[in-house]
Amino acid sequence: MNDPAPSAAPLPGAAPASRPCPTVAWRTLVLLGLALGLVTLLTYSNSFEAGLTLDNKVVLAQDPRIREWNGQNLRLIFQENYWWPYAASDLYRPLTTLSYLINYAVLGNGARVAGYHWVNFLLHWANAWLVLVILHRLTARTGVALLAAALFAVHPANVESVTNLIGRADLLAAFSILAGGWCYLRAAGVSGLRKLPWLGGVALIACAGVLMKESAVMIGAFVLLYDWLWRWPELPGATWRERLPAAAREFGLKGWIALVPAVCLLLWARHRLLYVSPVYGQSFVDNPIAYAGVFPGFMTAMKVIGRYLSLLVLPGTLSCDYSYNQIPLFGEAAHWWEDLYAWAALAVVVALVWAAVRGRRVHVLFAWGTLFFLLLLLPTSNLLVPIGSIMAERFLYLPSLGFCLVAALALRPMGGALAHLGVKNPCWQPRAAWALPALVVAVFALRTHVRNADWRDDLALWENAVAAAPDSFKTHKGYANALWDAGRNEPALDAALARAEEGLAVLDRKSLAEERRDNTLFYDLGMYYRLKGDFLSQRGQPGEAGRFYRKSVDLLLRAQAVDRWANEASHRASLRRDRPADELADVGNFRIYLQLGQSYLQLGNWAGAETAGRYAQRLMPNDAGGYMLVSAAVFATGHHDAAAIQTLAALVLQPANAEAWANLAKCYAALGLVPAPIGLQGPNHVLDDGNPIVRRQLVEACQTLVRNFETARLPWLAQVLREQAVTQYHMSATDIGPPEKR
Repeated sequence: MNDPAPSAAPLPGAAPASRPCPTVAWRTLVLLGLALGLVTLLTYSNSFEAGLTLDNKVVLAQDPRIREWNGQNLRLIFQENYWWPYAASDLYRPLTTLSYLINYAVLGNGARVAGYHWVNFLLHWANAWLVLVILHRLTARTGVALLAAALFAVHPANVESVTNLIGRADLLAAFSILAGGWCYLRAAGVSGLRKLPWLGGVALIACAGVLMKESAVMIGAFVLLYDWLWRWPELPGATWRERLPAAAREFGLKGWIALVPAVCLLLWARHRLLYVSPVYGQSFVDNPIAYAGVFPGFMTAMKVIGRYLSLLVLPGTLSCDYSYNQIPLFGEAAHWWEDLYAWAALAVVVALVWAAVRGRRVHVLFAWGTLFFLLLLLPTSNLLVPIGSIMAERFLYLPSLGFCLVAALALRPMGGALAHLGVKNPCWQPRAAWALPALVVAVFALRTHVRNADWRDDLALWENAVAAAPDSFKTHKGYANALWDAGRNEPALDAALARAEEGLAVLDRKSLAEERRDNTLFYDLGMYYRLKGDFLSQRGQPGEAGRFYRKSVDLLLRAQAVDRWANEASHRASLRRDRPADELADVGNFRIYLQLGQSYLQLGNWAGAETAGRYAQRLMPNDAGGYMLVSAAVFATGHHDAAAIQTLAALVLQPANAEAWANLAKCYAALGLVPAPIGLQGPNHVLDDGNPIVRRQLVEACQTLVRNFETARLPWLAQVLREQAVTQYHMSATDIGPPEKR
């Protein structure tokens, strides 16, 4: 496919994008889009069976809102944050969650992953086709547009957004920017009332985009770049002061105003979620830049941009994680060349910006590609504000379009030069000129195909991640979890322990302040130590088992210290947002306290186990684990009546909990209630609530639950339990007490 001769190409100031494409060009673009889809399908053909890895297990497997299409789930999708109910978050992406609901309930995919992958693939194909259409309009060079779109479609850095199912948020945000950008190009090419439908499309698509992912607001960068590079030179006036009034009229009132609703919607959503969110800031181990000084943070961010550029050029080593300490902070690296790399990256970025700005009139496409890459990367670059991650390949999804355009601009003449040198027949040279670009596309496609296989399950993903990012504590943590989940036996546990200890060694290379520590690996390793103690105890090695239980307690106490610090930081952040102190509940990882309590039980520390269990109840009052833990602790100290009350509270939450029924029978035997006031109704256990002791205990159990719900600021759960107590347990409203007044 030949591009127009240089003499036929539009001048930088005469934008072909302001004119509609001929009908014949549209037919060609449709055919090329189909061919592009076929190449993309072949590249991603092995991605459709990739399993639920990483956060897919939470967003897709644990979100009750996507199980059924009904009014309540739709209301929860638009009322709650993206990670609800698994975790508190300040992310609001209801349309992305809605797409999972459509997959699960409307299309009937359920837990079958192939349907979700097909939606991701179709979105990626649509984005690649939009890249082709937009670049064709901007360049009037079909060959360059096709090559850039093909590079974008098959680039290995984009696997994390396509094969990783929850990368759909990136795909949807990119689609909104590209589709909204196309509408803006069309609006710029017409005048009068004919602008209104296209600008209306920009407004609607941009609003939808920010409800898919916050980065969709970067459609503003697309619009600004186009207006500055193509439309600004056409404005009347010799100086920028003379052009400003026309720019305000032509760009602002007749274009940029369409972006105002999306910006307002994003600001409203952020304000609404931040006010109620307990999130206090970023985690140091996920993004050390958040705790660095201004200059070290800036230079570290530049180092990351350099790594991104390296990945785009040579995507041989890819990882799903780059947490602490894979990318050391500037000035804290063990090797001098790490800081030199940051300076080199800064020099490259400055040179690229200078070349793009200085040569924008002559090399407008290079300027657009370079600035598009840098501007679209800006929100996740940690240069403006620290975000939740220091580096992630998914952040490259749409910015990679700018790189692909610049690469296409370079590969086309390089291919032509090689063809001229290697092919003597002038008739064959135009075809031979495609050999180098086609080879690069094929190499990228092959690397992507291989990379897809890494995402088939957690074991393969984290094994690759450890090899690619060995200095990240989280790659070792993830690999340990995958090893344990794959076997759930003692050999698997031993392998997981060894890998988790490698991650701990990364964390402990330096003495980190409390606010810089992580509690998730401490929790995992503490759990593994407890499980190892259980295996040893079962084999009749109590002394060795005790050693592992003590190691478990030591690690879990480290986790507790970080968790308590995070709770205090959350309270301080909420108070700064003017939330009343009496609205704040403790936040944290209740599983830490359940594990800690279990280890204390094995060591005979009943008081420690009870304290841990009661705090677990405080954090997660609707989980039966905390009540079972307290029951075991107080039973061991001879408080059998209190143990029965705690067990009954667990049974109110989980009526089919067989372990709780067995424990309750032990409590009643210890209390001398023989026969135990427990019967069977078919396969289900039932209580003889006519027994006055049982009746009193059940009332106290419900009172405990209501009190814990109100302490945790969950008044709706308290109300549900009050209603359950009246209708199911035949209590009076006075038995439970009135709702807490605030």
